[in-house]
Amino acid sequence: MILIASTSGAIAYSVKPILDDIFIKQDTTMLYYMPFAILGIFGFRGLAYFTQSYAMAYVGEKVVRVMQMELYNHMLDLDINLYASTSPGSFISRVTYDTNLLRGTASTTISNLFREGFTIIFLISLLFYQNYQLAFMAIVGLPLSGFLIIFFGKKVRKLSKASQELMELITSHLEESFGGIRIVKAFGMEDRERTLFADISQKVLKNNLRTAKVQSITHPSMDIVAGVAICAVVYYGGRYVIADEITTGEFFSFVTALLMAYTPIKRFSTLNNSLQAGIAAARRIFDMLDTVPNIRDKENAIDLPPIKKNITFKNLSFTYETADEEVLHNINLKVKAGETVALVGSSGSGKTSLVHLIPRFYDVSSGSVEIDGVNIQDVTLKSLRGQIAMVTQEIILFNDTIRHNIAYGEEERSLEEVREAARVANALDFIEEFPDGFDTQIGARGVKLSGGQRQRISIARSILKNAPILILDEATSALDNESERAVQVALERLMSNRTTLVIAHRLSTIRNADRIVVLTDGHIVEEGSHDALLKLNREYARFYALQFENSKKGKKPKKVK
Repeated sequence: MILIASTSGAIAYSVKPILDDIFIKQDTTMLYYMPFAILGIFGFRGLAYFTQSYAMAYVGEKVVRVMQMELYNHMLDLDINLYASTSPGSFISRVTYDTNLLRGTASTTISNLFREGFTIIFLISLLFYQNYQLAFMAIVGLPLSGFLIIFFGKKVRKLSKASQELMELITSHLEESFGGIRIVKAFGMEDRERTLFADISQKVLKNNLRTAKVQSITHPSMDIVAGVAICAVVYYGGRYVIADEITTGEFFSFVTALLMAYTPIKRFSTLNNSLQAGIAAARRIFDMLDTVPNIRDKENAIDLPPIKKNITFKNLSFTYETADEEVLHNINLKVKAGETVALVGSSGSGKTSLVHLIPRFYDVSSGSVEIDGVNIQDVTLKSLRGQIAMVTQEIILFNDTIRHNIAYGEEERSLEEVREAARVANALDFIEEFPDGFDTQIGARGVKLSGGQRQRISIARSILKNAPILILDEATSALDNESERAVQVALERLMSNRTTLVIAHRLSTIRNADRIVVLTDGHIVEEGSHDALLKLNREYARFYALQFENSKKGKKPKKVK
């Protein structure tokens, strides 16, 4: 950059010998010498420009990759609570749109700022070297230029921040509408989604036009300042030439240097606008990077040994960060190793919240969760979660092969081990019916599979993990009867010899549980076996009656008048 800037000074200075020695004095030696000198300057300038341009492009691309990796790695460590309160578009926008703004700032904007800055320094130095009196007249507009650069830069930064937030909205809307395209089409809501997108894009348009207005007024403002300075130089410089105080070549060399100096000054304002957009993006990126997860390993965290005795909930209470009221109140519960405990209760009773405290998706508000007497907050997350397998109603599969979905987190396992896990999960038959077998691509979120097939793939994944603690969160509630039977057999195999906590709305799936715990409004109100709770004839018996008596009698549809 410095070398490029120095050639700008050399080009401006070369005007003096060209005019004075060649055109006025008609020096033939200089006539032969100067073309080669100018060619050398431009050749050297081109080589320096290529080197600088490629090097800064490399820097920009590296910056984007490093920032994207840091962002992504950091986002994976953030609390689930943050994901629940922030739209996916916010995360995606930062990783894609904001980091790409940084690419332009790191590669083009910063390099141009330095290059133009060095150019201004060289050319202004040349102005003072040639004639300090004219130089003072020429730079009288620099303070005003600096003020305009700062003034417009602040406006652009504010508008750029708004633009990035609007891009978040666009990304979120696209993610939601495309992710839920079946619901959109099923309810005939295409027009509504188009209207919402049109409203957001209109806001983007207005913001971009405001930005364009600010950027468009920058150039003419700088031109006016430059024009005033050049007028003064031409007037007073012309008087010096007429008075024979400077030569014509010196004057034109000075004017050339001045014109070349004001060109990068004008560019400075545009580049500063780009820089402010990059700074706005950087702030959003570093705001995310500065977000410290609450759930993380303590400094002296230990590895959790395999469970041998029990999981204990001691005087446990829990409140979500975004809620005001407690979800769980003074829970005391002990689950023995190898025992199957079912959690029953109406929606909102706290069942899922309770089991999510075991892998520390959230931390307790008071009390503790202990495994074999060790507080789970004192152990490493990796060793804790390594002992827990989960099968949930919301089946999470990835756009990959069946094999890689089953072996997720267990990539080193052989195909034979994956195959055995699929067999135990009652998934082998339908997998082998696919032409590509375990190498079948299942599409985004497993869209190419049925609900029962997806669930059995999820069960096979947990079987392969072979964790001593198993959490089943309404694993069969969304399945038809035939699929439920196949999945239930797979679940019974999975639950064998494991410490299992089951959440189920269908009470038929938990009748054989060692113990059933009934929750109401975050409190444990009943606890015991299926038969014992029926004899109590309280909350559990009421749930049982609602499900099974209605299913036996059958509800006749009401006549519509």
